[in-house]
Amino acid sequence: MAGLNAALGVLGREPLVLGRETSYIAVLIDDLVTRGVDEPYRLFTSRSEFRLTVRQDNALGRLAPVALALGLYDERESEAAERRLAAEDEALALAEQTAVRPEQVDALLAGAGTTALAHPVRIIELARRQGVALDALFAAAGIGADLPRDAVVSTDLEIKYAGYFAREREQADRVKRMGACTLDADLPYAAMTSLTIEARQKLAAIRPATLAQASGISGVSPSDLQNLLIEIERRRARSPRELDGVSAD
Repeated sequence: MAGLNAALGVLGREPLVLGRETSYIAVLIDDLVTRGVDEPYRLFTSRSEFRLTVRQDNALGRLAPVALALGLYDERESEAAERRLAAEDEALALAEQTAVRPEQVDALLAGAGTTALAHPVRIIELARRQGVALDALFAAAGIGADLPRDAVVSTDLEIKYAGYFAREREQADRVKRMGACTLDADLPYAAMTSLTIEARQKLAAIRPATLAQASGISGVSPSDLQNLLIEIERRRARSPRELDGVSAD
């Protein structure tokens, strides 16, 4: 990341800042910058609040757009990434549009210990059942044989845990919105008496660049964040020309 941003700096381009919802390297960097360490740092999956979203199988979907925007892929790599992502779209479309008859999947469902069918059902409905694999359903229906297995597995996970993923992505969107609110580097946190003493000390020491970074600091509570915004608005109201505050990018 340091080398990448050094190169972008030489080219006169904007730096790349990855959010915690994008990758584990972003979690590591954010932890070290905003929380600090007093012992050797080990990056466990439990450190990420978005560990359902930041999975190994969907790394291409999360980070390929970044690589494409930066021009890091050659033509062959770009085509390979596009084919892989298109395969996931095709797998989902097949699951949504294809129905299977009871006799096609009776043995499969019995082996998974799940309820048999009384009438044709779309594959996506059956794929939501635990123990029923999407690739096995495709095989039973005689479809999707040309799709890469990793694309089908990734689609299977998205179908089975769609509700959990949706909640986590909604949380990630909130973090992104907070990340768009920048904090001035010279904010007088020590004078903001509505914040807890611990929050004032941590904010003054770390000097977060955004509200999202401030929210990740240990000791800064949601009420501290709310009071921080109120304090900034008060300062602006006292002096319209005052630059201290929050600005949306």
